[in-house]
Amino acid sequence: MDVLITGITGRVGANVAAALLARGWAVRGLVMPGDTQAAKLKMLEGVRVFEGSLRDQEAINTAMAGATHVIHLAAQLIRGNTPVDAFYDINAFGTLRLLEAFVKQGGKGGRFVLASTDGTYCPGAPPSVPLAEDAPQLPADYYGTSKLLGEHILFNHAKQYDVPYSIVRFATVVSPEEAPKIFRFNWMRTLLQQEFLERNSHLWPLFAEHKGMAKRLEEEVGDRAANNPAVSLAGPDGEPWSLHLADVRDVVQGVLLALDHPAALGEAFNIAGPDTTTLREGARVASELLGLPSIEVRLPLRWQLDMDISKAKRLLGYAPKWSYEQVMRNLETAEAIPALLANPQ
Repeated sequence: MDVLITGITGRVGANVAAALLARGWAVRGLVMPGDTQAAKLKMLEGVRVFEGSLRDQEAINTAMAGATHVIHLAAQLIRGNTPVDAFYDINAFGTLRLLEAFVKQGGKGGRFVLASTDGTYCPGAPPSVPLAEDAPQLPADYYGTSKLLGEHILFNHAKQYDVPYSIVRFATVVSPEEAPKIFRFNWMRTLLQQEFLERNSHLWPLFAEHKGMAKRLEEEVGDRAANNPAVSLAGPDGEPWSLHLADVRDVVQGVLLALDHPAALGEAFNIAGPDTTTLREGARVASELLGLPSIEVRLPLRWQLDMDISKAKRLLGYAPKWSYEQVMRNLETAEAIPALLANPQ
């Protein structure tokens, strides 16, 4: 079996490629010209590399020729003032171009796995807690909307051309080496500063009626911010905020199940860690294991972004093991290709 992976140099893609190579799959990757993380491919002996953009149908056709399966992970993420059309051209029409190539070369015997996101559920104002796969998908930003459009393009091709597919909707994906930065002042400030992106942020509904939360955090922490302490956020009633993380190793498990499990065919699955992490619990773990002071800041609202993964557990046997605390307690033995190479060559 021969799989084309888009986004193969990313946090998830490189680790999925490594897992498939270990299983004996033939692996090829579509890589953007000039990708600074392409050095990761040196860790993946045997991967066939094709340079090209998801805007380039000819490059996609070349990369697709002979592939039996596709894992489509590449996406235009929210970065500063990303042009609106980039979200749609990459996340929606890039998916269309891949599907066109997959259909033309007769990919009915394999499977097309599309990576989607909790961003399609409007995470800034989640319609339910937790979010199951049948929760309303009404994203409030360009990124979430473009990813949802990619899902609908896939549904259309599945009906029109009998494309075998699976969809995986990721929670917030974290690599082990990133875990010590989470639930700390700098990370929390960055989260709350999404207010300043206004409606370009996928979380803008969170800030629509509650301005100045980043400033309040800075005022509460004050001079203690210099040491980047552990920080928890809570609502006005003292109940903590919560966030569902997904360790990249658990995400790899979910992607591989979507790729070849019979029950995954024609289905969408939430892929996340074993449990939601409250920010209070995350701050406790960071404080204990990193020797940091811990500070809790109350804000005028409580935010919960929790995903229901019972469908993946029930149908696929998905068994995530890496809670935030488990990741933090096993950093020295973690086996995963890092999200970013510090000095890519």
